[in-house]
Amino acid sequence: MSQCIQCGSPDGDERLYVCVESETETVPGEKRGWKKRIRRETVTEIAPYAVCPDCARKAKIKAVLMTIPITLIFVPLLVVMSWFTVRPHRNIREEVASYPVTVPLVAVGFWLCGLSVYLPRPKELYAAELVRKRVGKPNNAFLVPLEPRCYTRREKPVKPSDITYRTALQSDLAEKLTPVINGEADAASLQALVGQTFIKEERARW
Repeated sequence: MSQCIQCGSPDGDERLYVCVESETETVPGEKRGWKKRIRRETVTEIAPYAVCPDCARKAKIKAVLMTIPITLIFVPLLVVMSWFTVRPHRNIREEVASYPVTVPLVAVGFWLCGLSVYLPRPKELYAAELVRKRVGKPNNAFLVPLEPRCYTRREKPVKPSDITYRTALQSDLAEKLTPVINGEADAASLQALVGQTFIKEERARW
């Protein structure tokens, strides 16, 4: 146990994190009308931080509760935008009359979509975001915890796709981290990654 970075409790669970800073730019592509999005992910630090279970749980609850105000803001925007949608044989009065039924249904559906994103995320990933804010990392930075249960609850090795699915990581850096997370490589070997930049390119038509 270590001291929690958030509340100072001695019951903090210490984990090793890889701090990554990302930058994205869009450049003209090879084909006319296409553009290429280049994302650069640079490892800036590998360090241990501790967060107690209570603070990690509170961070998750706070994120889940944020789906409520987001829903209350987004659904009225959808209603307003629908007023300006052009459709043949449109009857505004019938649409307004159906709002007491359709709007709550849309709100519930949107809220459930939000819950499906936030609830399954392990609290350890919320702890990583808590650490990022606490240590003053920039907004374009994120922390990748080197712990298998952050990415899978099953008794099977973590794959790079598990890391890119659960975190903001998108480049081949996920392949470098996978052996360490699975216990197949020493965490000390990761120090060689500090300062390295990994690039991902993809087409973007806009």
